[in-house]
This record gives sequence, structure tokens and C-alpha cells, in this order.
Amino acid sequence: MSPPNTYYSAFLFLTGIACLVVAAIVWQQRRAAAGAGALIVFMLTLSWWDISYAIFGADAPGPTPFFWLDITYVSVVLAPTAFLAFTLQFVQREHWLKPPFIFVLAIEPMTVLALLWTDPWHNLFFAGKRDSNTQMILDGGPVFWANVIYSYTLLLISSILLVQFFRRSSGLFRRQAATVLGAAAIPWLNSIIFVSRLNPLPDVDNTPFAFSFAALAFAYALLRYRLLDVKPIARHVLVENMSDGVIVLDAQNRIVDINPAALSVLGVSAALPIGQPVEKVLSAWPDLVTTFYEVQQVYTEIAVGHEPYHYLDLRISPLFDRGQFVGRLIVWRDITGLKRAQAELQRLATTDVLTQVFNRRYFLEMADRELKRALRLKHPLALVLMDIDRFKDINDTFGHAAGDQVLITFAKVCQANIREIDLLARFGGEEFAALMPESGHEQAYLVAERLRLAVAQAPTDFDGHQISITSSFGIATVESDRDTLEVVLRRADQALYAAKQAGRNRVVAWQQSLSTTQS
Repeated sequence: MSPPNTYYSAFLFLTGIACLVVAAIVWQQRRAAAGAGALIVFMLTLSWWDISYAIFGADAPGPTPFFWLDITYVSVVLAPTAFLAFTLQFVQREHWLKPPFIFVLAIEPMTVLALLWTDPWHNLFFAGKRDSNTQMILDGGPVFWANVIYSYTLLLISSILLVQFFRRSSGLFRRQAATVLGAAAIPWLNSIIFVSRLNPLPDVDNTPFAFSFAALAFAYALLRYRLLDVKPIARHVLVENMSDGVIVLDAQNRIVDINPAALSVLGVSAALPIGQPVEKVLSAWPDLVTTFYEVQQVYTEIAVGHEPYHYLDLRISPLFDRGQFVGRLIVWRDITGLKRAQAELQRLATTDVLTQVFNRRYFLEMADRELKRALRLKHPLALVLMDIDRFKDINDTFGHAAGDQVLITFAKVCQANIREIDLLARFGGEEFAALMPESGHEQAYLVAERLRLAVAQAPTDFDGHQISITSSFGIATVESDRDTLEVVLRRADQALYAAKQAGRNRVVAWQQSLSTTQS
């Protein structure tokens, strides 16, 4: 047989070599990229197709008259399968390519090849039309047409997957999908040309050219644009593994998607929420539903549930499709740990570590605020300074650990005998202070006397010893609208000094004569 076109055979041979070379380059430079393995197999298959068909077209001798033509059919049956494998990897469905699925895909091409080469025994492939398939195999029996239908079905599935991937992609990934989709259109375009009898080379099968150009386009994109090096992260990888809760609502406030983190926090099963009204799924958090049921967009922090509360950093965003509102995205991050850490830091910043009452700095801030409020409203305000008598003797006799325990006991006794609105603080060493809003001299004196008696009746147990203590108290009140916190503190300190000088274990209220005496 003389070749139908010498130039065609030469060009086809070079195309096959190009596919072989590019497959080697991809193996060397990009074999670790997802999809590269399937692309290499695809290109080797097409290289086989191109070279064997070029040899057949050059009328090279073979063991049988149709040997080289039949050899090309190895690639004819394998190319659609290799193309589907590449497509599955490209569109992030590589989980389909498990050994059982690959085995099923291999059954059809292996069966077709076996029936092709054993056709003289059963006549199922050519159905007596062998002589009409001397230039290319275009017709045959049931096996031939079954393979045609099967091959184009695989190509159709690949194309549909690529179109779906293109539609859901954006940015860089959309351009990647467009590149692959455009290359995948080449075999379909060639089929249309071939069926319409518009082939510029009569009696020549352009199909290997079409597939080879598509494969070379994939390889060019892989090498030039690093097509498969950067992959979009699939929804199931991104959303399912998020530690943040994610809920998607439609325009009627029904749940259309929810991730495992949200299911875990809500305590519901994976099957229940989809399609359910959000108020039903969030029934454990009625305040959340009431507050944000109709809100389209918000970013806030909320407390949900009962004490101890869960604190959420909540974001609600509207979802639009072509400008039309279609639903909302609810994303929350559990910041309970952060809020508790903040509360603990606040407590440490305002509280004396040993006695767990307020510290001096915070007390002065609150006392100044209360003094200004009292002056503005013309309400009474009292301040009491108290000191444990002979505290140094306790440390010297029993040790500092005993002294610490005495301070703790003193603070507990005082805290138990004042009002909730009163402020108690460790002012320094063994000295404490109490601020009493809405209290004048007489009320403050009664409270201080009650504290003095309670302290005396509450010995501290330490290392088998009962340590009894007494305490002295100095009281000062706001006398005029010109008083400052510094003035009131100085008066209370003068009163406390007078109590110490008078023999300790007593309460002294400030009066003008104390200021004159100490000066």
C-alpha cells in the first residue's frame, strides 16, 4: 500500500515524538503535581497512536497486512480512559480513581482489543467488513460500535466535569479550567469535521492529531503556567475542616448547608438540619434567633446559652446571586476561652492575689468615681481605713506564712460583713480600706464597729495554733463639695492614727480636732 500522504505521515510521526518528549519532560519536572501521572499516561498513549499510525501510513511492512493499523487501536481504546483519569484529577475528584474503579475502566479496552485481534474466529468486531477498513477502521460489527459509544461517553463525561468545574471556579482557577476545557474541545471539533466530511485530507484519520494537540496544550499549560501546581481547595476540604461554625441559609431562613463544627456545638445529627428552619435548629439559642432572625449583615460578639455562657464572635453576611438576595452566611468563632482569659486578666489587674479583694490601684479608681458621683448627687459617702494590730509580731512569732493566712481571714471576715455595694481593698501590707456609698458618719461607725468585733471573734487556725487578732479603724466622710479623694483619705488616715494612739482595737471617726492635733 502506498502512503496516502507522505507529509501527513512524517508530521504525524513528529507529533508522536513530541508527545513522547513532553511526557518525559513532565515526568522529570512535574511528576509530583496532581494530575501529572494521568497526563503522562495520556501522552504516552497518544505517542503510540501517532507513531504507529504514521508507520502504517508509510506502508511499512508488518507481520500481517493490517498489523500497524490494528496496533494503533491500542491507543484508540485507551485514550478516552486516560483522558477521563486526567480530568478526574484536575477537577479534584481523584478519590474516584481507586483500584476497583481503574480495574472497571480497564475491562472495556482490554476486551475490545482481544476481540479485535481474534476477529477471524468470531467476526464480532469487523462483522465481515475487514476489507473496507484498510485505510482506517470506520465501520464494523457490534463490538466496534459499542466501543465507539463507550469512548464518546467517557469523553462526554470528561467534558461535563470540566464544564461544571469551570462554572464553579473563579479567578486563577477559572482560567485554568478554561485552558483545559478549550483543549478538550479539540477532539469534539475534529469529530464534527470528520462526520461532516470536511476533512482537508481525504481517507486520513485526523483523530490522533486532535487528541495529540489537546494533550500538548495540557502539557504546555502544565509547564508554562504551572497549571496543576496550584489547585483550588475543594469545599469539603475547606469548610468541613474549619474549626469555626458555618451555616448557610436560604432566603426563607432554611438551612441549606452546615459544617461539622456547627453540628458539634449545636448538638444535632448531620442528617437533621438540612432543609429545616433555622429557629428549629437553633432552638437551644433562642436569644440568637430572636435578635438576628431578620438581620442580613452584622458583626458582633454575643453570649449564648446559660451560665457558664458560650461567647461567640458572630458574623452574618448576605448572599447574592446576580444581584438578587438568595440567603445568608452565618459564621461564628467560639471565643469563650478568650473571654475567660480576658476576665481572668481583668481580675488579676484589679484584685489582690493573696486576699482576693480589690487592689489599691483599682480601689482608688473606683473611689474617685464614687466620690464624683456623690458630690454631683449630693449623697453621703464614707471611707474606712483599717489596720491589723501588731501584725509584725505575728510574722515574727509564727512566720510570714501565718501572717498571710491572717490577712486572708481578715479579708474574708470583712467581706462577709459589708454590703455588696461597698468596696473592700487591700491598701498595702496589713492595711485595708472600705468605701461605703450612701453612708454617713453614723452608718459607717456602726459597720466599722461590727467589723472590729467580727475580726476579734474569728481567730486564724495555722499549724495547730489559733491566732487571735484585733484591728483599728479610721472613718472619714465627705464634708463639702470641695473635698477630693486625697483629702478624704488623709482624714481617714488621721482617724486611724488616732485609734492606734488610743490603744488600738477601736474605731475613731475623723473630726476637725484630729487634723489640728496631728498637725
